[in-house]
Amino acid sequence: MNCREAIFGENTREFFVQRYRPLEELQSRYGFDCIKPLNSDYAVAYLQSSRLANFGMGFANVYSAVPKCYALTNGGAENASGAGERDSGPALEAIGVAQLRRLPYLDLYGGGVLIGFVDTGIDYKHPVFRKPDGTSRIRAIWDQTVQDGTPPDGFDYGQEYTQEDITRALASENPAALVPETDDNGHGTFVAGTAAGNLVREDSFSGVAPQAEIVMVKLKQAKQYLRDIYFIPPGADCYQETDLAFGVEYLVRTAEAANRPLIICMTLGTNSGGHDGAGILDEILDGYAGRYSSCIIVSTGSEAGYGLHYHSFGAEGEYEEVELRIGERERGFTMELWATSLNQYSVSVISPTGELINREMNRRNHSQIMNFLFEDTRIYLDYFMAETRTGNQLIIMRMQQPTPGIWRFLVYRDQDFGGDFDIWLPVHAFVQEDTYFLRPNPDITITDPGNTRRLITASSYRISDRSIYQYSGRGFTRNGVIKPDISAPGVAVYGPRTGGGYFLSDGGAGAAALTAGGCALILEWAIVKGRQPDIRTQEIKRLLRGGAERAGVVLPSREWGFGRVNFYGVFEELRTVVNS
Repeated sequence: MNCREAIFGENTREFFVQRYRPLEELQSRYGFDCIKPLNSDYAVAYLQSSRLANFGMGFANVYSAVPKCYALTNGGAENASGAGERDSGPALEAIGVAQLRRLPYLDLYGGGVLIGFVDTGIDYKHPVFRKPDGTSRIRAIWDQTVQDGTPPDGFDYGQEYTQEDITRALASENPAALVPETDDNGHGTFVAGTAAGNLVREDSFSGVAPQAEIVMVKLKQAKQYLRDIYFIPPGADCYQETDLAFGVEYLVRTAEAANRPLIICMTLGTNSGGHDGAGILDEILDGYAGRYSSCIIVSTGSEAGYGLHYHSFGAEGEYEEVELRIGERERGFTMELWATSLNQYSVSVISPTGELINREMNRRNHSQIMNFLFEDTRIYLDYFMAETRTGNQLIIMRMQQPTPGIWRFLVYRDQDFGGDFDIWLPVHAFVQEDTYFLRPNPDITITDPGNTRRLITASSYRISDRSIYQYSGRGFTRNGVIKPDISAPGVAVYGPRTGGGYFLSDGGAGAAALTAGGCALILEWAIVKGRQPDIRTQEIKRLLRGGAERAGVVLPSREWGFGRVNFYGVFEELRTVVNS
């Protein structure tokens, strides 16, 4: 089996593996059908499902090796919750970019900077992505969905379109015949345009960095076996962690080949993982954030108002009862319980009809299947006493065909050193709207990779009344790292629509896109103009925090981070530092 067949094959599963030995030796030792390098630390291995039973404990049963599923943080269609101005001016004013443009001696529009996106694709024909001479501002597109195309060098799937390909298509009578790239969802087009779209005065629109070049990775949908593992609803947009990781690597290599500073804007998120920035994709992004001439911006997600997180405050008693309402149309889902190191828990379950299935305890790593007599429901529990990347306890609970109603989970303290536990349901795109905890906690609801330490994590607020967006993910991380870092407009953000025109959208993606565009201006000033060529994400984060508006914000804030981002304030901060 060649690697392209393995990547697209529905009968093939993939796993992250560490490159602790040469890849050829790993492939031979474990019998992988294919293994592809990702970076210097990780590779992705592929194995036919029919051979999985004989694979053993090497990688298949390690939680972090299995790709997680990610969702978009904004809707692709027009989805603003309320009226807003069809004008990008208010957002540019709110983040201080309009004030910067009134200082002509700075002349910052993102020139010489690449902004990279891993998303749903891009409508390259939209006017906001064309230069005045009609050529394209998009440096490259990697469409992962194409099965028989010409992939980028070093990758084994998809189709790469260069800037020359796109410009040639734009000049033709039938662009789609030369570059058949589409963005049917619209999320990627909106995010890229909001960050870096052209100034189009007649449409009252401007991206934050209208002279930056764009690189887009169009993600393919997750394989069906992953959708089955996580019970992803049919028709839901769902993307797998391995494709996101390859997409990030492509952005980095493209920037290196062009010798350009790079902004990576990531606007997808997951509730899988410990919300502590310890996942494999988190580690990869954290490593690149530490490089010079780069900056990574992510969203907090939009999960705070859906009742999908439960937090224990260490109540007295043998067990703590967690009540979960399950909606009428729920076909299944996976939720995760995470506990601090040394504390150990086990779970009994009471169904809506009152049937109790007791826990199994005092076993290090084991699985339990709960079959209910009066409900057509099965629950799979997998206990990890010390999850390999964190050392913390993890209990994965997979509910199949759950009966609607109130379920009670009795979480027993088998070993208690005064800690607590958290449980997360999947992101709201992956469960029914009437599935939620009866006593939810809105904190610790930032989706990964937004909990990663070095990244710049942006929450969302409403411009009209300067209030936090009710669904904006709230910090801090599970292990106490202060997140988010800053906040940006995320309600009724005006951006380009696939097929032409513009629309208003709510969610974390708009806030991250506006922040990414502003950070491109900082990279232009620092690197392209030669003021601080060794700048990287950590220094930019410090500037964003220092220049933020703090009126009404008690620091540090679970909702606002260190305040509302203001790029004019950033340069005021720079002037103070330079003159001190």
